[in-house]
Amino acid sequence: MAVEETTTIGLKCEIVTPEGLIYDGRADIVVVPGEMGELGILPRHASLVSRTVVGEVRVNESGNGWKPIAVGSGYVKMQFDRLLLLVNTAENAVDIDVARAQAALERAEQYLARADEPEVDRHRAEQSRRRAANRLKVAGKV
Repeated sequence: MAVEETTTIGLKCEIVTPEGLIYDGRADIVVVPGEMGELGILPRHASLVSRTVVGEVRVNESGNGWKPIAVGSGYVKMQFDRLLLLVNTAENAVDIDVARAQAALERAEQYLARADEPEVDRHRAEQSRRRAANRLKVAGKV
C-alpha cells in the first residue's frame, strides 16, 4: 500500500492577544506593521523576531483574498514556516464597532487639546488616538 504524501501549503499564522487567539490559519503572505515599515512575510522566510507597532495586519489567505486586522503593538516571530504575532490588542475588520472607535478618537482628541494641564497624560492620549484612528482606517477596508 502506497503512502500518500501530504504537504501543507502556505504559512501557518497565529495572532494572539492577552484575551486569547484572534486568528489561526494558513496564508500565502502576511504583512505586519513594523517599527521601520511594513514587513512582508512569505513561506520559508528567514527566522526573525521583531517589534510591531499599532497598525494593520493583512493576511492573504489562499483563494480567500486579503483579511485586514487592526492590531496594537507587540512582537512578531517567524520560524519554520510559522508566524506568531503577539500583540496587546487585535480586532478583525468586520468586528470593529465604528461608533465606539469614533467616540474613542474624539475622547482622545479632547484630552490632547488639554495637554498643558498636569492631570492629562499626553502619551496615553496619543496612544489612544493612534489605536482609535487605526481601527477606523481598518474598518473602512471592509
